[in-house]
Amino acid sequence: LVEHKQHSTRSSMSSSDPIPFVSRRSPVFGRRGVVCSEQPLASEAGMRILQKGGNAADAAVAVAAALNVTEPCSTGIGGDAFALYYDATKKEVKCILGNGKSPAGLTMEVIEKRGYTEGIPHFDALTVTVPGAAAAWTDVVSTFGKLSMSEVLEPAIELAESGFPVTPITAYHWDKGVPQLLGGGPHGT
Repeated sequence: LVEHKQHSTRSSMSSSDPIPFVSRRSPVFGRRGVVCSEQPLASEAGMRILQKGGNAADAAVAVAAALNVTEPCSTGIGGDAFALYYDATKKEVKCILGNGKSPAGLTMEVIEKRGYTEGIPHFDALTVTVPGAAAAWTDVVSTFGKLSMSEVLEPAIELAESGFPVTPITAYHWDKGVPQLLGGGPHGT
């Protein structure tokens, strides 16, 4: 039905057209699950979790953890995480919010003592929130998952301990962030 509907929206397509859909990419099908991400090793981590008996929630956390290892310039355990989980049996969507809060001791007085009156510089330590990602991962696995957190993190731990090939795009962005890491803050070079 979906292919027929897409087929009918493409007026230039004839009944003998070998590609009966509009997209330039072929659809992906899987009998034992499908996992996708920007990084193939992270996607593999998610598939390993599915093959081990985990569900989509377990696989999503495994992918996020693997991305923290393989693409630290794109994501980080020190950041935020949000999850929407659809429970097909109950037909309801649940949400886990892993957004960090500003530190309890961060007040306007502290900001003004630092001399900031027009805003805080983007890379100042005062812009850092209390990380929420790790708590969100734990909540997702314990609330919706089937496996233990140690099982879910196993592929990412293996990547971190054994090493992995860094893709050219990741290497570029990783290198681009070095001056910020080395030059920022009071202890920068």
